[in-house]
Parts: sequence; C-alpha cells; structure tokens
Amino acid sequence: MPFAPPASLTTAFVALTLAVALANLWLLRRAAPAGRERAWTTRGAVVIALWMTAHATLAHSGVLEGGVPPRVLFYLPVTLITAVALGLSPVGRRLATLPLGLLVGLMAFRLPLEMVLHGLFESGDLPIQMTWSGYNLDVLTGASALALGLLASRRPLPPALVFAWNLMGSALLVIVVAIAVTSAPTPLRRFMAGPPVVLPFHAPFNWIVNVHVFTALVGHIVVFRALAARRAAIPAHALA
Repeated sequence: MPFAPPASLTTAFVALTLAVALANLWLLRRAAPAGRERAWTTRGAVVIALWMTAHATLAHSGVLEGGVPPRVLFYLPVTLITAVALGLSPVGRRLATLPLGLLVGLMAFRLPLEMVLHGLFESGDLPIQMTWSGYNLDVLTGASALALGLLASRRPLPPALVFAWNLMGSALLVIVVAIAVTSAPTPLRRFMAGPPVVLPFHAPFNWIVNVHVFTALVGHIVVFRALAARRAAIPAHALA
C-alpha cells in the first residue's frame, strides 16, 4: 500500500515517539519500589525496545497486508488487550501511586501527535476525519493535559476535575480509534472519501498504535485507578 509522507513529518513522528517511550520509562522508574529503581528501569527499557522493534519489523515485513480476514484486524485488538492488561496489572497499580499531575501531564503528547496527523492530512496521506478538521478532537485531550499538568505544578488537582478530564480523554480516544478502524482498507471501512488510513501497515508510523494509543489507554486506566485509590483512602465519615 503506497505511503510516502514528507521526511519532516516522519522525523517529527519518530522524535515524538521516542520522547513518549522515554517518558514512560521515567514514570516507571518513579513508580518502582524503593531499592528496585535500577532493575525496573533496565527491564522496562528492554521490554519497550523489544516491543517497538517487534512491531516495526512486523509492519515492515508486509505481513499485516492481505489475509482473509485481513490480518491487520487482529493487530489492534491484541495491542489494546495488552494495554488493558498492563493498566490493570501490579505495574499499573504502582503507576497509580504517582502524582496525578504527572499522570495527566503525560497525555500532553497527544497535542503534538495531532499536529503530525494534521500535517499528514495536508500532504494528502491521511483522510480529513482523522484530524481536528474532521471528527478527531483528541487534540483537546492533549491541550487540556498540558494545561492541567502545568496547574498541578502549582497546586493539587481536584479529583473531580481529573475524573471529568479522564472521561473526556477516554471517550475521545475511543472515537479516534473507531474512526481509524472504519477508515482503514478493510471490509470495515465506512469512510470512503479521501485516502484510507494505512499507518498500521508502515513503519515507523505503525507506532501510533502500539506506542501512542497504547500509552493513552494505559494512562487512562491508571488515572482511574489512582482516583479510586485516593478515594478509598479517605475515611468514610469524611465522605458522608
């Protein structure tokens, strides 16, 4: 499937992806039990590197193209299930102990990501519905995450505000994933105007699934867990 985006957008996307991977590794180190920071960081770096390399190799091999049913239809569910499992795992529980400002601020990566997607639309490599000019409003999640992250550096974030933000971000994530699935060149395609979404078929842009969407989904689960843990820690009489 032909896909030749401008080199500047490819470079920007790779740089952003590496930044997100490093941010995840930093948060993992922050969440590690006392005395195990180095071990968690080393293992995390190995897992992240292998994960990204494996997915890039898979896309580059062309194995995701073709098949009956199309093999790419199994690609997204496997990634999403893995993300949910990580978010609900003991590692997710440790991440949920981090300050809410850090967990929310991480999602600011979705702002520059949406800028890259809009650039791909302008270059004719992505359909309009995948951008803020169409139906993808996930830029609001990234911009608000940046604002809340900056606010958290000055004062604690109200849990109710974080909960509302997390609901919004989760909903927008579901919407953009649904748009991508129904814009891809498979039998599920419903958006027929413009080019199809072929990002999952091409390295390094397939990292949008297994790094960016993966991070966003794990992040939302962890934020919900963090809010639940903080509420559970409040004495019952204080909630009455």
